[in-house]
Amino acid sequence: MPHGPGTRRRAERTALERAVDEGLLIVRSALVVAVTNHIIRRALQEHLPFDEAVATEAARDEIDRLIAEQTAAAVRVRRLRRMTGRSYGQSRHQFDYRPEDVDALKLREAASKGVARALATRRDDDDFVAEVVAAARSRAWDDVGQTVVDRLGWAARPDDDYDDGRPERLRDLVEGDLAALRRARFDGTVPVDRSRLSPS
Repeated sequence: MPHGPGTRRRAERTALERAVDEGLLIVRSALVVAVTNHIIRRALQEHLPFDEAVATEAARDEIDRLIAEQTAAAVRVRRLRRMTGRSYGQSRHQFDYRPEDVDALKLREAASKGVARALATRRDDDDFVAEVVAAARSRAWDDVGQTVVDRLGWAARPDDDYDDGRPERLRDLVEGDLAALRRARFDGTVPVDRSRLSPS
């Protein structure tokens, strides 16, 4: 394998590209969750229907927030890196950086800057934003729909065999239970078999 100054630069660039790609995956997931929450809040709290233009604006606003967050992270790591160069002794905890951590901090700083740049490019990419909105809408539907189904339980959908024997159950209800209720009204002695009132 060839060695030399160019080889090291290529390896560092690959590590940086990998860090930026991973950072973008994480940030995209956070973006979808934020837009999902916006859609659900708008529907449940404000009683407003889904509006693609509103969701698109929310997605772009969230991208702006994430760009600012990544830029601030890069600034914070740069400050840490500069202080680390003047640190001596053994590290006391995981955030107590030392000179041997400088390369890792440089990579983190560069990755945050790279993610911020990539997000800035994607902010004006209509296809990317539309994909985020579609994913958020789908996730919102799944989240809200599942909540409704969980609350309704079996009432959300009857059993597949519900219609089997329905005419017989209705006849039993009319000729048996309702007739018994009518008789019970007059003498109060006839019990009702409530098990036949629910489908089996």
